[in-house]
This record gives sequence, C-alpha cells and structure tokens, in this order.
Amino acid sequence: MHDWILWAILVAWTKSGEDRVTMTFTTNKSNQVELTATGLVNLAVPKYEEWGPSNSVNRVFGPVQRDNGNYRVEIELQSGDTLTLEAKSIQMPEP
Repeated sequence: MHDWILWAILVAWTKSGEDRVTMTFTTNKSNQVELTATGLVNLAVPKYEEWGPSNSVNRVFGPVQRDNGNYRVEIELQSGDTLTLEAKSIQMPEP
C-alpha cells in the first residue's frame, strides 16, 4: 500500500452494533480500492502532519488479531500521522 493515496474515510454509525468504516484509496495504478471494517471499536485519525502535509501511505501494520478477538490495523501516512482502526473484522484491499 506504499504510496497509495488516502481519499476518504466513511463511518456508518448504527444502533445495531454493525458499525462500519470504509477507507478509500487510489493505488499506484490509479485504481480505487477500499479497506472495510465491521464492528467498529476504535478509530483514531490524527492530522498533526509532523513530517509535512501528505495523504500518501508510508507503511501499514496489520491487521493483527488482539487478545479480545478484535483486529487492529495501523496506517502510517507520509505526513507522520498514524491512523489506527480496531474492529471485529477488517477486509484489506488487494495489493
């Protein structure tokens, strides 16, 4: 996912507990792909831009299953910000 562009983050907040997060990226080949997570537990989207403004992906860590059964993924942007997502399931886009 290195150098992919983060375009949008959509959070569907529901009463039923089936909260969903969709992150839309543009790949190096200009294709739009989505990361989808269901059963949202935590989403952190800081925008401090310590390394300068950028919406390009630097590195991705995970998804990793936690002791509580949820999955966690961290997406480090080239701005220096790290987006953190924890959910019951996470579907990663194809590389």
